[in-house]
Amino acid sequence: MSHRLLQRVAPFVICILGSFFYVYDYFLATAPSVMTHSLLTGFSINAAELGSLMAVFFLASTFFQLPAGMLLDRFGARKLLSLAVLISGVGTLLFGLATSSWELALARLLMGIGSPFAFLGALFLASRWFAHRYFAMIAGLVQLGAALGSTIGGGPLAMLVNHYGWRHSMLWIGWITLVLSALFWLILRDGVRPADEEPQGKPSRLRDALKIKQVWWIALAGFASWAPVTGIASLWGVPYLMDVYGWTNQQIGYLYILFWVGLGVGSPLMGWVSDVLKSRKLPFYLCFGVGFIACILFMMAPQMPKSVMVILLVVLGFSASLQSLTFGIAKDIVPPQHFVAVSGLINLAAVATGVVVQPAMGLLIDWHARMHHHVGSQYTVSDYQVGFGIVAVVLLFGLIVSWLGLKETHCEIKY
Repeated sequence: MSHRLLQRVAPFVICILGSFFYVYDYFLATAPSVMTHSLLTGFSINAAELGSLMAVFFLASTFFQLPAGMLLDRFGARKLLSLAVLISGVGTLLFGLATSSWELALARLLMGIGSPFAFLGALFLASRWFAHRYFAMIAGLVQLGAALGSTIGGGPLAMLVNHYGWRHSMLWIGWITLVLSALFWLILRDGVRPADEEPQGKPSRLRDALKIKQVWWIALAGFASWAPVTGIASLWGVPYLMDVYGWTNQQIGYLYILFWVGLGVGSPLMGWVSDVLKSRKLPFYLCFGVGFIACILFMMAPQMPKSVMVILLVVLGFSASLQSLTFGIAKDIVPPQHFVAVSGLINLAAVATGVVVQPAMGLLIDWHARMHHHVGSQYTVSDYQVGFGIVAVVLLFGLIVSWLGLKETHCEIKY
């Protein structure tokens, strides 16, 4: 009896444990936002340099997005997730020990190398331990890990940083991560793919999938949809609101929970709305439109009551939830043998916003500061406002892509 109970419980334990890495991954992505001022002053760098250093995480993650799926199929989740968590843990420790910019960049590089395996690894385990009919539901639950991890990387981390300092906080987190790596090795098992789900025919080749023109439009829309996450929530939004309202990083970190609530609730909701309306394009118009307006109003924060800012953060997070729908429209138009490769490309496009948007915002913030003769770590509200203009432009670009490039599928298979 106990053995049978263990067999029934094992899939849940393994998949939940595997999903912890995805929670941790988004924690790492957003953690620098609550220590921006400390990093600027501690390393004597400007906004452009900090944006580039933090973008190394997304650069490494982007580079490894496509190979991650193939490596998981070949070596399994137990080996690769254990190694990826170990590498991320070493990177976190190095982040806490860094005394120079190149060490900080190396730390973010190591964190980013493990990043692509977090989400794909959790889905790999779900596909091996649960029947196919549960896969979509589990994938949606795994996606909530992004909101949970980012929430922890906001107010709770800020409280830890304010009490113990950012270095000690990251060192403790690094050691905990090494323990998590050991648990992955001891507990995770890859499971077995059901016989009726074995791939049939020739395996997909990426170059064949990329010949589908609509895939590129979907990837561009996915790129634009994620700009509020990397441009506002993950780095520059926290110091901006700290200066606007005079609040601490801990207070603003807890305020940003609203952004992640909007993202977490919006992701499954957008899929439901799309299915009910039998339209893929209308949700794109809605999210990009309200996201653009919310971004413009966010830039006007000094004239906005705090109660309005609460609503704006929820709306900005909600607008970014559109990224989950890019997989839905891809499912409509991409043949099954190409879907995994295309999903990797779409995920890569979203991650690439961190490579492009964060450094670009940093350059613009620093340029505006130089133009007004106040170079240094103490940037003004107007400096940040100019930087946020990039997010607004990217969202407007996404609206144009949705209008001119995306084809309406009416939620029906088109291949």
